[in-house]
Amino acid sequence: MDRMDLAKLVHGLPKTKLSFWEDSYRRTFEASVLRSHRDGGRLYLVLDETLFHPKMGGQPADTGVIRSEGFRLRVRKVMYVSGVVVHFGRIEQGAEPSPGERVSGSIDWDMRYKVMRRHTAGHLLDYCLSETIGRPVYTVESWLGDPCYTAYKGAAPNETVLSKVQETADRLIREGRRVWIESLRWSELVSRYPEAPNLFRLPKGLPSYRVVVIDGCNAVPCSGTHVKDLSEIGRLNLGAVEESKGFFKLYYDVYP
Repeated sequence: MDRMDLAKLVHGLPKTKLSFWEDSYRRTFEASVLRSHRDGGRLYLVLDETLFHPKMGGQPADTGVIRSEGFRLRVRKVMYVSGVVVHFGRIEQGAEPSPGERVSGSIDWDMRYKVMRRHTAGHLLDYCLSETIGRPVYTVESWLGDPCYTAYKGAAPNETVLSKVQETADRLIREGRRVWIESLRWSELVSRYPEAPNLFRLPKGLPSYRVVVIDGCNAVPCSGTHVKDLSEIGRLNLGAVEESKGFFKLYYDVYP
C-alpha cells in the first residue's frame, strides 16, 4: 500500500491518541479497532489509541504484538499519516479484527528503552557540544536506530573538543540530572526557552508544543520518548565523526 493508499485508509478517522506521550514506560495497552486493510497475510491496522511510536522525528518505529481472542499481529512498521497511526505487520493467527473490537497491544520493551536512552543522550550531546564550543548548535537530522547519530551544521569538531564533550556528558550522567516533559503554548515556549534549538522549524499556531527539559542543561521541542533521569542512559560512547559539505555526523551509542 503506497502513501496515497494510506491517506485513503485514514481518511475521515479521528487523530490517534498517542499514549506514549503520557507514559513512555508503559509496555501494554488496550484499544478499539477503527479500520483495517488486509493484504494477503499482512495487515494495516488503525486503533483509537496506541503505545506504538511511529517512525518519525529520527525515532524508529516500535515493534511488538497486537492481539485479541483468536487473533495475533506481529507489528513490524508503524506509520504516522495526518495525525493517525497505522500499524503494519504480519498476521500470525486468525483473521483481522472488526471495527469496534477491543484489542490489546504490547511493545518490544528492550528496543523501546534503548531508543529512549539514545534519544535523551542525543539531547545531552546537543548541550555538551554547545557548551564546549561556546555557541548554539543546529541539528540537521538524527537517527536513533542502528547506527545511531546526530548530524550538525558546521565543521566537524577536533579530538580535543570531542574529549571535552565526552567528559561533560559523563559528569552529567553521573549526577543523574532529572528529565521532564512540558506542554507549552507558543508564547510560553519562546518566553521561557528562547534559546531552544530549531524554533524556526516548528509549525506556528499549534495548541501546544511538547518540550523535553534536562535540568540545568537544555529544553528541546520534541515528540519522542525519553528517560526520566540522565543516569538511565548508562555508559555513553562517542564514535566516529563523518564530515560532509556543510555538516557532520556524530555517531554515538549507549551501553548498560
